[in-house]
Amino acid sequence: MNAPSEAGDENRHRGYISIQAGDPQTLDFLAYMGWHLKSSRERFDYRGDIVINDDFVVGKYSHGSGVVEYCAPEDLHKADRVMVHVCLSGAGILHTSTGSVALAPLDVVRVPTGELKGFESEDGATSMFVIYGSPDVSRQQETLVGQSNEIDLGILNAAATSLLCNVPEQPSPGFTQVQRALEELAKAVAVGVDLGSDSDVDALTKVYVRGMALIGSMATDEKTTVESVAHDLGVSRSYLLRAFKTHGSSPSIELRQARLANAERLLREGAADLTAVAAQSGFSTVRKLKRALTTDTTIL
Repeated sequence: MNAPSEAGDENRHRGYISIQAGDPQTLDFLAYMGWHLKSSRERFDYRGDIVINDDFVVGKYSHGSGVVEYCAPEDLHKADRVMVHVCLSGAGILHTSTGSVALAPLDVVRVPTGELKGFESEDGATSMFVIYGSPDVSRQQETLVGQSNEIDLGILNAAATSLLCNVPEQPSPGFTQVQRALEELAKAVAVGVDLGSDSDVDALTKVYVRGMALIGSMATDEKTTVESVAHDLGVSRSYLLRAFKTHGSSPSIELRQARLANAERLLREGAADLTAVAAQSGFSTVRKLKRALTTDTTIL
């Protein structure tokens, strides 16, 4: 097993890890990542590849029959992270703090990582996942699940597989853009699914939760508007506004905040071209970007 350095929390979860079937360190690594096997080791037969850095994780893995419980290590437990998990083959049940989700091939789950509780499978499964930061995740605690679009999923699967097979020893600055591209592909797969709540909540809350997920995924496209969000959700503009109002917000505010958060991240990463930052964050003009930054942050 090729594992990352353990020299302090900063490096503990960085790098590329490949786990082969039968590797004696498998359970140690899984526990080190927060997953604790509660069933037969021989039948579990875990194997996989994963790339980890401070705010991004992508992985693909297979396993046999097994039950695992999840408890995030302190330095991995980030409240602002979301996981998009896809079942590629086999079947299983994902457990979260809000309930349990039965997964079949092509099923997609979008879940805040802080809500994860465990997973079980009778006959094994092959899955992939992408974990990324989301500043609004604290307001989207529900797990959403649905079946993916095969074309969108195929693109994400091919991109993730290519990355996992060609990880550079020393990632270049351009690797950040590869990471962001994978995040956007994962969001696109989730958005392309008619994600439904796994809990029995009222219709307005379901629209709000799905609206927040859609905004989080599509805010960087300047063509995304309150009207387009309502259209994609299959509700009227007034109903969408009502759903957000019941949660003390509005879709326009959330859309602006999502764009601002993305712009701030790009600037923190060293982007200097405001025209490019505006375009990549969903602001139609540099003037609108500057106004948002001046109002909400001291970056400029």
